[in-house]
Amino acid sequence: MRYRVLGPLDVQGPEGPVALSPKLRDLLATLLCHAGRPVSPGRLADVLWAGRPPGAAAETLRGYVHHLRRALGPGRLASHPAGYVLHVAAGELDATAFTAAVDRGRDAWAAGRPREAAEAFETALALWRGGAAYEEQDHLAPVHQEALRLGELRSSAVEEALEARLALGCDADLIGRLRNLVRLTPLCERPRARLALALYRTGRTAEALEVCRQGRHLLAEELGLDPGPELTALEAAILRHDPALTTHTAPGLTPSA
Repeated sequence: MRYRVLGPLDVQGPEGPVALSPKLRDLLATLLCHAGRPVSPGRLADVLWAGRPPGAAAETLRGYVHHLRRALGPGRLASHPAGYVLHVAAGELDATAFTAAVDRGRDAWAAGRPREAAEAFETALALWRGGAAYEEQDHLAPVHQEALRLGELRSSAVEEALEARLALGCDADLIGRLRNLVRLTPLCERPRARLALALYRTGRTAEALEVCRQGRHLLAEELGLDPGPELTALEAAILRHDPALTTHTAPGLTPSA
């Protein structure tokens, strides 16, 4: 069985896609957010009916569980003294694979292996099939929280992948991707600093300084703030042509957390 949640919920069984009704998809999404942990019938009812379960909710929920069990096959959705548990084996849930790949990338980066880090981050990001996790079940409270967590981790992984690529060298593709990230997050200083550094390393000092200047202007206009220490230190280093700007870790730049 394969569960894909990094986009619209998709379930693949041994014989192909598993068709589920909207309510069963809601139930499965909720259970996937708690994979391997029991969820009480009361909690499931609150989630599925947005805190206003009908009088026959318990009986209706048992029916949903019965149908979901049949769809998933034996041994996957089990009863538990505390409720119901969805058993998900290693490699079956793309969200778990995504998180593991990001962790591998961070470990490789911390160990000074940027190429391995870049490959791990790219592997992680390639698992996404849409703009958000659980796209059709985001209205469910626990699913919404998990989707937010995964989305934030994805945003960090995008930045960290580009940072690892930057450590390997600069090319037009990397600069284009950094420009796009700055366009999407114009008030975030870290992507802007990475773009400025990439431009400087390719001999485009004036463009690098303009990227810093634009960041200072936007922060002042939109938020009434001065640039943080990272962008400030980088701009100063560019102005004095600091030799350290061509090394793995440039002044003012720290790895993403």
